[in-house]
Amino acid sequence: MEQQISAVILCGGLSRRMQGADKGLQKLQGKPLFMHVKARLQRQVPQILINANRHQESYLKSGLPVFIDELDGFLGPLSGMLSGLKQSAAQWVLFVPCDTPFLPLDLAERLLQTVQQTQADLAYASDGEREHPTFALLNKKLIEPLQRYLLAGGRKVRDFMQQQRYAVADFSDQAQTFANINYLAQLAEINHCPETAKSPLTMLGISGYSGSGKTTLLEKLLPHLQQKGLRVAVIKHTHHDLHTDKPGKDSWRMTQAGASQVAVTCDQRWAMMTETARAVSLDYLARQLDPDLNDLVLVEGFKHEPLPKILLHRQAVGKPFPEIDEQVLAVATDYPCQDGVWQADIPRLDLNAVEQIADFIAAWLPAHE
Repeated sequence: MEQQISAVILCGGLSRRMQGADKGLQKLQGKPLFMHVKARLQRQVPQILINANRHQESYLKSGLPVFIDELDGFLGPLSGMLSGLKQSAAQWVLFVPCDTPFLPLDLAERLLQTVQQTQADLAYASDGEREHPTFALLNKKLIEPLQRYLLAGGRKVRDFMQQQRYAVADFSDQAQTFANINYLAQLAEINHCPETAKSPLTMLGISGYSGSGKTTLLEKLLPHLQQKGLRVAVIKHTHHDLHTDKPGKDSWRMTQAGASQVAVTCDQRWAMMTETARAVSLDYLARQLDPDLNDLVLVEGFKHEPLPKILLHRQAVGKPFPEIDEQVLAVATDYPCQDGVWQADIPRLDLNAVEQIADFIAAWLPAHE
């Protein structure tokens, strides 16, 4: 990044929806929530600070600087942002809540690009359906107007931000990364319930920009993998409202009447429609699949989930080559690539040679069963 950014994890609230428990210190899979957030930020910014108004000694064990709100009385996220702007040595400060353990790995980069492109003094995130003003990048020049707003009794984050020169960054390609944990019951479900154990099925991601041909490749791959004796399931993430039922049908009528789940069956197949109050995780979806019926799950979307993946890039999309992380097994392109575009030990596959890609998957699978 051209400009240095500090990040602040906001842990200063009263956590009323968690019955007053200090939210950032509640453990998800054995690790405090704020430490999950720290791990997602470490590769994005050179400095991370913690805003905590309680249990500072516990947060200090992370090795990160910890500071309290300058203004007394638990005045909300804006109070933590004001103190964070004053604490930070960098001109730009990224703020994130402590209860979002899956936040985007490119959050800082994309927010910075947004303020640079729009000449704004702050930018916050939108997942395409909802705005998330607590995921925000602010310039230190906002210290004085923010202090005036708070001292005048203002508390609403979006209200303050929209009084400034602001911009909204589009993260609709990874909306699921903004899922937060608000209730102790959510943690209990993830940490203690047997049904939340990891799926026994092997998952392989098919990742790439929109328009790179992920769905087309999956459609062509399935019969080739079936010919090799593999039983394959598919999980696909969509950013649009999902309707699998036809209006007027009996199952649709039951859902409209208020049923949380509706199962329908015939002699050839069965299906379950489930209404959810929040986005469900990839692991949860995979656990719904029957390991006795499948050998492999191909996953489209969920590109920021830590699962092995084949990375697609099509020249006609006109976008730079995607970042390669440690989960990428191979890249598949529709053009020859020059040396040095990616690590030499990552193979290149022909995006149009479906049999070649099927062979690669079949050869990889036995070692990961």
